[in-house]
Amino acid sequence: MKRNVTILAALFAICTLNAEIYVWKGGLPILSDPDSITFVKPEMSAQVQDIEDKGLQGYAIRYLFLTKDYMGKPQWQSALLSLTADQYASKHIGKMALYNHYTVMRADECPTAGLWDMQMAPASNGFAVVSADYEGFGATADRLQAYCLGEVNARASIDALLAAREWLKDEGYTLSDTIVNIGYSQGGQTTIAALKLSQTEYKGKVHFYKSIAGDGPYFLTTTYRKYIEWEKCGLIAALPLTLITLNELLQVGLDYKDIFKGKLADCYKMWFLSKKFNTEEASALIEADSIKYYLQTAYCDSTTQEAKKILHIADSLDFTKGWTPDKDTNLKIYHSKNDDVVPFENGRELYQFFQRQGCEKVAIDSTSLSSAHQIAGQSFAIAVLQELTDL
Repeated sequence: MKRNVTILAALFAICTLNAEIYVWKGGLPILSDPDSITFVKPEMSAQVQDIEDKGLQGYAIRYLFLTKDYMGKPQWQSALLSLTADQYASKHIGKMALYNHYTVMRADECPTAGLWDMQMAPASNGFAVVSADYEGFGATADRLQAYCLGEVNARASIDALLAAREWLKDEGYTLSDTIVNIGYSQGGQTTIAALKLSQTEYKGKVHFYKSIAGDGPYFLTTTYRKYIEWEKCGLIAALPLTLITLNELLQVGLDYKDIFKGKLADCYKMWFLSKKFNTEEASALIEADSIKYYLQTAYCDSTTQEAKKILHIADSLDFTKGWTPDKDTNLKIYHSKNDDVVPFENGRELYQFFQRQGCEKVAIDSTSLSSAHQIAGQSFAIAVLQELTDL
């Protein structure tokens, strides 16, 4: 039986000792001094959708939260909080999951626009699930997405989690501190970046009981080198999306006609910046299955100055640097050896990183996921379901 629920919430903020009174306009606070804000509770705009049609009775609430964009400036973003009917009725959250979504390109694919995929695994296990849209979607749909900028997306995810927890407390919910951190593909990268932030920038504010990451591009240098080696790629749009994002957001200043050739050199704005096409559609538009058909020759050879520039930029985004993980880090890494989009070397190198740090509760599974990237994602969802059932 469907239940329609309207949730109303007051708008208020938690500030530092130098607290000010903020004026709300159009659903957003006008901040005279954003840096004085430690945290701002979300505006819960009473947009509630019944998720019974997903096979789970519950309520998904869209809301805004304050975080930092890729420039480190305060930015309002959006996220989805999914509650089961039992959680809503009992006002108790025994377990929470931070779900970091995989690569999307089309504007209507983000969580607040209806993306509901692997959230089912934790939700069906009694977890309240928080899913951030990431910069470039939802409330920030007018901006370029911060694709594969791991720490940027992880910061948005953690801030969404903290915002949801603060709002739930204010609504009278009791919360446990059992929080799991999950993601596949780009979401796997975000999961590891969130794990890092939980032990550094957010230490003492959030702790993950366990993190579960699948087939993520943790090392962009490794990924780019493998793309050069590979004859074919299972998702041809992945590399152009990465290069365009790095060039635009990091202001590298590359001319796209120097990087791309063929139709991509002329159509990259429509195909990749308009947010009208998903990854499969953009891949089909490129009409290629190997980077040599759409990348200029200089970028298909890792020894050239052009390729080295890309590798240098990618290396600067390596979020394993400058971080000594906690020895009790609880992490399960899944990665298919047959991944045709995110090379297996990513998972192996990540595991080796944690091994070098003496983290004995970090494990890698390279057998449960044995297919190409898209199918391996389905296997990952099943593996996560089992992991959470065992908690």
